[in-house]
Amino acid sequence: MKRFAIAGRFARLQRVVHRLRQSDYFLWASIGFLTVLLILTLISLLAPQTIRFSYAAGTSCTSSLKLFPSWSQDHNAGAFALHRPVAWSIGHTPIFTTKVCATPVMAPTASATVSGSEHWLFFAKPLRVATGAYPVMSSANDFGIHPIPLARPANFRLSAADKTFGYAIMANDAQAPCVAQGVDLACNLAPLKLGYGADYQASVGRTFHGKVVAAVVTKQIQTISATKITQSSIAAGTMVYDQPQQVTLQTDKPLGTVSDVTLGVKNGSPLAVTTTFSGSTITVKFASALPRSADLDLHIGAVTATDTSALEAPYDLAFKTSGGPKVTGMSVGTNDVPIDASLTLSFDQALLASQDDTPAVTVSVNGNKQNATVKVSGSKLLIKPAANFPLCAQVTVQLTNTLQNIYGVGGNSNWSYKFRARCYTTFSIGTSVLGRPMTAYQFGSGSSLVLYIGATHGNESNTAAMLNDWIAALKASPDKVPANRTIVVIPQINPDGVAANTRINAHNIDLNRNFPSNNWQQTVTEPGGASTNDGGPSPLSEPESQALAAYVQRVHPRFVLTYHSAAGVVEANDAGDSDSLAATYASKAKYQAIPTYAIGNTFDYSTTGAFEDWLHDKLGWPAFVVELTSKTADEFSRNQAAMWYMTQITP
Repeated sequence: MKRFAIAGRFARLQRVVHRLRQSDYFLWASIGFLTVLLILTLISLLAPQTIRFSYAAGTSCTSSLKLFPSWSQDHNAGAFALHRPVAWSIGHTPIFTTKVCATPVMAPTASATVSGSEHWLFFAKPLRVATGAYPVMSSANDFGIHPIPLARPANFRLSAADKTFGYAIMANDAQAPCVAQGVDLACNLAPLKLGYGADYQASVGRTFHGKVVAAVVTKQIQTISATKITQSSIAAGTMVYDQPQQVTLQTDKPLGTVSDVTLGVKNGSPLAVTTTFSGSTITVKFASALPRSADLDLHIGAVTATDTSALEAPYDLAFKTSGGPKVTGMSVGTNDVPIDASLTLSFDQALLASQDDTPAVTVSVNGNKQNATVKVSGSKLLIKPAANFPLCAQVTVQLTNTLQNIYGVGGNSNWSYKFRARCYTTFSIGTSVLGRPMTAYQFGSGSSLVLYIGATHGNESNTAAMLNDWIAALKASPDKVPANRTIVVIPQINPDGVAANTRINAHNIDLNRNFPSNNWQQTVTEPGGASTNDGGPSPLSEPESQALAAYVQRVHPRFVLTYHSAAGVVEANDAGDSDSLAATYASKAKYQAIPTYAIGNTFDYSTTGAFEDWLHDKLGWPAFVVELTSKTADEFSRNQAAMWYMTQITP
């Protein structure tokens, strides 16, 4: 038993000795490690070091051991901040680091070495940062050589990755950042708001902390042109008369996308459409027939071509659709329509030639339907009444709503038009020496005729002008002519003299000295006192005086008014009630009425063979001369009331 006890104590003693040996080993190992660490630290404290900066890393480091890094103080090297990442710490206390790093705080300079330092207790260590050349940039899509698409980024490539600098593209006084993927840069052009088909100076620059520090590439660029719609099967602003099922549009480039297509109707709901495109053609089909008499707008919001260009603005095609044919004009006015007139109605569009248009047209004369032939000719409707209109007839032309245009569109032709047929007739009482007609205008059909005569002397053409005004007034107001009255107006008895502006006719005869009055003579005294043979070789030797004398005797007028110029008086021929008629006329026209015996006080010559004297001497019919106050002025406004009053004189 004692032996076993001794053996046990010996074993315990061996274990104690082993543990003591292990402790010595650990101690010496620790001392060795600390010694090595101290030596390395001393080396790191004293030996200068250079950090090779890499643009691709952004922060670059080099191996450098340091104990208790919190005891050190780093001084920046130029644009770089120097710092040590902690390798091992106890709690919050850093024990040692294994490297020193440089991070740019300003834009680094290429291919440069900048110096800084690191202090630890009493030791100072030089630190340098060396940079290489900047990454070189090249264009990946011929930037500045070919026109630039606006919808695609401008792509560039760097010779090496760069996490130190950012990159931005600049143009049009704007800037947009570029996105880096390794050595590739993609620069979005949208923020630059470039226009299509325009020239710009563009630059790609390096940025540091968002600020451009240098331009890397500067080019004169041109943007691609916008996509344009160059043609449409329905022209903008036009009136559509047919019934199209679709509209086709042409663009100047092959298409990639077409979107946001609508067909709007003014004051109505949009119409359904389907849109397809192929190549450079857009086809918009209408789901239903277009409404008629409508304002429409085809809107295309977006178009993209295969080169990524787009419309500069949404495209709008405004157009109208017609209703059925609508009357735009009538070939005759509302008054003075010839009794044998054919009627032509004009429409705003061509008419369907094959339609049965006769029932669509009604012509009524004084309330009674009159037969007429109706024919379509393009955009006109030709109406030929079966008979002439009666004088002064009230005519009505009516259309129904059934007329169609050449595309079968109808519903807009309701129309009515009223006019009065001519209320007078024209005829010639004879011809002049040179064959000119002596035209007469007759209004009314009563048994009592009043005759108005002008331009017996050709150089008194203002009398013809005034009687033409009188004819126009009678045309405009034929209802003012009494039922028992016929009015005849002959503006020119001497048409050859009017044409030549001479007092005499083409035979050199004064027509107002050529009538067979009691005092006719061949030799006469003209204004100014000249003695001539203007009375003619015999009374009524001239075709003009013969025609007037024959006509007057045929119609037997109630009285006659002849117009001359320019004494400003009214002179009766003393037959019948001519004196009172002349006095009344003179009062209303503000002229002076003179009796026959006082003529010599007014004119410096005697009158022989006058038309009015012949009426007195041979026929006993009343007549009077109205002498205007001017040789040239049209005095209708002064005479109008008196002329109308003469139409009201009782038989």
